Amino acid sequence: MIAPETNKFSPSYSLLIGKPVVLLVIIRQCHVPMACHIVGESAADVRVRIQSGWEMDVRKDLILAVEEVVSTGEKRVN
Repeated sequence: MIAPETNKFSPSYSLLIGKPVVLLVIIRQCHVPMACHIVGESAADVRVRIQSGWEMDVRKDLILAVEEVVSTGEKRVN
């Protein structure tokens, strides 16, 4: 059975899947930046990978901002 709310789902984080981002999340009235990779999205949550092997779901209503991390190549090791 498909829930009627799923047809209203707009994947706004899907363009950032697999990319390094910083989420600005509100936790107990504090704004906390969280460096992670977005690995999935549902209607209410965003699945993020904090470290290798450590993933968690973040409720979309707790995310205040998302910024993609762009590497300039200066810090890369060949």
